[in-house]
Amino acid sequence: MLHSTAWAFSVTFISPGRHDEAYWFSATRAMQAAAQQLDIQLEVLYAERDPLQMVNLTRAVTQRRHKPDYLLLVNEKLTGPAMLSLADQAGIPCFLSFNQLTPTQLQNSGQPRQRLKHWLGSLAPDNAMAGALTMQGLLAEAGRRFPAGTPLHVLMMAGDHATPASTERVAAAQRVLAAHPQAKLTQLVYGEWERQRALQQGQWLLQRYPQINLVWAANDEMAFGLEEAIRRHGQQPGREVLLSAINNSSQAMHERRQGRISALAAGHFMTGAWSLVLLYDYQHGHDFADEGLLLQPAMFSAISATQAQRFLQQFANNDFSSIRFRQFSKFANPALQHYTFRFSAVLN
Repeated sequence: MLHSTAWAFSVTFISPGRHDEAYWFSATRAMQAAAQQLDIQLEVLYAERDPLQMVNLTRAVTQRRHKPDYLLLVNEKLTGPAMLSLADQAGIPCFLSFNQLTPTQLQNSGQPRQRLKHWLGSLAPDNAMAGALTMQGLLAEAGRRFPAGTPLHVLMMAGDHATPASTERVAAAQRVLAAHPQAKLTQLVYGEWERQRALQQGQWLLQRYPQINLVWAANDEMAFGLEEAIRRHGQQPGREVLLSAINNSSQAMHERRQGRISALAAGHFMTGAWSLVLLYDYQHGHDFADEGLLLQPAMFSAISATQAQRFLQQFANNDFSSIRFRQFSKFANPALQHYTFRFSAVLN
């Protein structure tokens, strides 16, 4: 990234995703837009979905002669404590983004700025909100789409067993489902966030349980695989079988606009960009600690068909340069009392 002025400070982000993965590509583009506006020299290193590589990349950065001012890390596959420890030993201020530490991990590692003195804090989306919003939307659409009294048979596909983004979404969706006695959980399976795995599992499950008419997925890639499985089963997504998804990919927005996805939540792809806003404020003497060190604000919004269309028009080709990131900064806006990172604030 080139800029006409000197960088204020540098950040290296260890991305757990693949370089061409839709979600992480979108998250990176949002971070790049924020960094450009905030004069941050941003470096992104991709672990290509390899948890061990995340730790190796962190170690390599900590051993450099010229280290970044900050390390931005993700607790994917529970690798957070190992990376935080490496950064702390190297004396590099670090920040955890996208996934919090689990309660057990937090008990072992301690709170930020205590045992790990260079761990500044964390920012993660309220994944429970995403799970609840999509299950609520799915059930509401079923009430509109199906005749009254239709039994609802729900297939749920989680990401994995360990990542907080998966476990929190599933738990919240299950709580919503439990409050609707007319809807029954047929089976909960794990798609490992992958489209092809979801397609394979979906084909087998729909054949075994042909009564399934609601499908909840913890991300968009799995939803796309399940959508294809529904088609191969001879049914129409959005009509005979209703489907939900989480994420902001162009395909997800197109599917929501066209009605093939009946419920969609998005906004957490901005977590990395919001993390840069917090580091920008911290660097300029406005410590985010007054709002907490383990931040988990409302970021997700339910996306209607109209909002999906607006997203596609406003952020075509993952260009987020139109977002004025400085308006979300307390340093740039001294009158700002609280951080507002809800996606609807950007979309509207």
